[in-house]
Amino acid sequence: MSLWFQVVVLAGVVFALAFSPAPPRSIIFPNDPEAVIDLKRDLGAKGDGIHDDTEALQRGIHMSCGRGTNRTKVLYIPNGIYRVTKTLIVNSPEDRSGIGPWIYGQSRDGVIIKLDDGANVGAVLQTHPRDENPGSADWFMRTIYNLTIDVGNNPNTDGIRFFSNNTGILKNVRVRGRGRIGINSFMGLNGPNLIQDVIVEGFEVGIRSEWMWGQTLSRVTIRNCRRVGLEVEGNTVAVENLVVENTPLAVHIKLPQDWFWWAGVVAIVGGRFVNGDPNGPAILNEGVLYARNVIVSGFKMAIRSKTPGGDVVGPKVSEYVSHEVKRLFDEAPPRAIKLPIKREPTVPWETNPQNWVCANDFGAVYGDNKDDTEAIQKAIDFAASRRKTVVYLRGIGGHDPNWYTLNGEVRVHGTVRHIIGLGFGRIIAGENGKFIVDDQSAPVVKFENIQAFGGRPPIVENRSKNRTLVLENCDLKVLGTGKGDIFVTNCPSHVEIRSKGQSLWARQLNPEGDSDIGLVINSGGNLWILGMKSEGRGVRIRTENGGRTEVFGVFMYGFGTPPEDNRPLFDIDNAQMCVMGIREIAFNAPTYNVKVRERRGNETREFRLKPGEHGWIGWALYSGW
Repeated sequence: MSLWFQVVVLAGVVFALAFSPAPPRSIIFPNDPEAVIDLKRDLGAKGDGIHDDTEALQRGIHMSCGRGTNRTKVLYIPNGIYRVTKTLIVNSPEDRSGIGPWIYGQSRDGVIIKLDDGANVGAVLQTHPRDENPGSADWFMRTIYNLTIDVGNNPNTDGIRFFSNNTGILKNVRVRGRGRIGINSFMGLNGPNLIQDVIVEGFEVGIRSEWMWGQTLSRVTIRNCRRVGLEVEGNTVAVENLVVENTPLAVHIKLPQDWFWWAGVVAIVGGRFVNGDPNGPAILNEGVLYARNVIVSGFKMAIRSKTPGGDVVGPKVSEYVSHEVKRLFDEAPPRAIKLPIKREPTVPWETNPQNWVCANDFGAVYGDNKDDTEAIQKAIDFAASRRKTVVYLRGIGGHDPNWYTLNGEVRVHGTVRHIIGLGFGRIIAGENGKFIVDDQSAPVVKFENIQAFGGRPPIVENRSKNRTLVLENCDLKVLGTGKGDIFVTNCPSHVEIRSKGQSLWARQLNPEGDSDIGLVINSGGNLWILGMKSEGRGVRIRTENGGRTEVFGVFMYGFGTPPEDNRPLFDIDNAQMCVMGIREIAFNAPTYNVKVRERRGNETREFRLKPGEHGWIGWALYSGW
């Protein structure tokens, strides 16, 4: 999977635009019925486009979540056209569990779930059992990869109604058809979650992101929509490399009921919007907007906004800030740092089942409260000795205690490049529980679907000189003590960079809890975050020791800060930090008293609430560099 570029010439200026790579051509899983449900082999789906596969798909979704099997598993969908006649729903209303599913298609374009024309249902796939009243924010780990949803000719039907809290991912997914909304992130209490490497084609609205708790869009393409590509209100959305084609309005940031505190907050870095309404803007902003490196063609103007930032004609928006730049020191530039941006490296999917090793076969057992460190290390050692590449854990099930236990250190070495949970790979650590990536590790090591979920997470440490660590759908605590790059995708993780010059790129980060020193600490490194949601009290991000931090899109929910609590939301100590697009709210409770604390030399300044001042904030840019 490789990134490709297109050179575009607009107004005599040459731009190189990065686009999403093609998804993996094909993925497989080992023949392990304790970890993988094969939709055709195990559930009798035909995938011929003729037979009705609704029941098989619905059963597979329930089974992946552990319903009826007492064990979470991957639902694997081989290539085929799967005809459905009604909505596929994750978890039925009587289910208490809100975990899963883990759905992996063999390939994006080869797996097609197609709704009959004229079915007239709410959506093809819905990841919450209800259409309204979510009940709680306890619906986690919706994991959907490598498939196409085809709405057909159903003008009132959504492609995917996507609901997931803390972690949730749509990746390498195509949604197409003549429908209402391609991806509808519906209902309150939704988010944060991630939509990445997704294509939406042919709806009235491409993606609707409203009344949520943060959402991240990374490398999304929307085309041929009848009204608008991306619609945002009552939410903070971080956007990277968004392409909107042949759609009247690319992005609409709305102002519900003319109340600024519920206006959409959007931070965009990288965009290409072409062939829209020649008499209208590409972006209609009624809320808070930060935009950088956006190229527009076929619209009257790039941005229309009644905010202080005003309108922008285009065709290129180098950097736009809709409202006053917030600064504590006058010499801080009224612009962002512009750290280098890297996408996650390719970790080739292992398509030879013989190269997959199951840690359970070496003695790892979930739910027995015995240390599994030795068993996991043995599995990695065995795989490395035979040049195998993947070590996996079977998904857990049942009630607590239902986890694997890691009390010691596990070294990832040799040819092992992928450690994955097939289902809910729950590991809870003791005080010394840690995975280590060092100079004897593979060039790129990826952890996937490993979650502590309510318990102490293991640490995963990159102490290498040049190895790369990748985490996806994990809540491991991330520690950088070397020089190797780190990538974090769709993770409710705490992060600490201790090494000068080490770099970390995060997409959809959700650290939570109370902290005096910072849930995310950058001590001398380079930290780039696309989309962050947090809740609780105390310091969220601390940047110190000459570190550089840049964050796009923050949704901060406060539990209520007592008057005597002077811990800042962001703490900058002789370092550099910029935040683009932040919304802070706290219902029926006081917000942070100190939003930012910044030290330069021996001088310290604070953004502190004034008496009687509204504590909610909606900032387009804070510049602390």
